[in-house]
Amino acid sequence: MDALANSTDILGKGAYSVADARHLSGISDVKIRRWLLGRTRTYRGEQAYDPPLWAPAFPLFDEVLYLSFRDLIELRMVDRFRQQKISMPYLRKVVVAAQELVGDSHPFSTSRFKTDGRRLYLEMLSRTEEPKLVEVLSGQHTFHSIISIGLKDIEFEGGVASIWRPESGKGEVAIDPRRSFGKPILARYGIPTATIYGYVKRGRPTREVASDFEVDGKAVRAAVAFEGQLAA
Repeated sequence: MDALANSTDILGKGAYSVADARHLSGISDVKIRRWLLGRTRTYRGEQAYDPPLWAPAFPLFDEVLYLSFRDLIELRMVDRFRQQKISMPYLRKVVVAAQELVGDSHPFSTSRFKTDGRRLYLEMLSRTEEPKLVEVLSGQHTFHSIISIGLKDIEFEGGVASIWRPESGKGEVAIDPRRSFGKPILARYGIPTATIYGYVKRGRPTREVASDFEVDGKAVRAAVAFEGQLAA
C-alpha cells in the first residue's frame, strides 16, 4: 500500500485492497480477482482464458491489485446482475455494450444508468442480440430496476459516482474517494468509522467515545452499526 499511497494516480480516486473491497461489498476475493484480472481455466481438456470484465483503474503495484472507488461501484453492480442469474458470457456482452453506449470504461457507475436506464436497457438488448439475455432481463427484475436499486445510495458529480452513503450508516457514513483515500468515514467529522468502532468494541461507552472525538452520540452509534454489519 505504501507504493500506491505515494502515487499521485490515486488522488481523488480512492484506493482499496482486495480485502477492503470484500469487506465493503461482501463479494469474495476470488470473484473480485476473476472479474478484474481474468483467469485461465481448463475447459473440455483445453486451456481457456476468461479476460477481465474491465480494466482496473490502477496498474498492479508489486503484483498486487488495488481498486478505485469506481471499480468498487462497478463490482457491486456486476454482483447484482450475477444474483439475478445472468451468466458470465451474457454479462460480458452487457458490459461491452454498456461501455460503447456510455463511452466510459466504468459504465455502471455513471449517472446515465441511474436516470436513463430504461432506454439504455433497450439499446443494450438490441446490441447484444441474445434472445436468452432478453428473457432473463425481461423477467421479474429488469435491467433498469437492477441498476436503479443498486445505485440508490450513490451520489453523482459530473456524471460519475462520487460518494457512496451506505444505508447501514444511517445517513452519517460516507465513502468518498476524495477523503481518507475512500475509507468509510463519519461524513460530518471525517473520522474513520473503523476507529470509532474499535474503541467501542474494546468496551468504551458510547458517551465517552463521543466526548473523546468531539462527535455526537448519533454519529458514534451509526459508525458502530455500519462496522458491525460489515463484520457480521
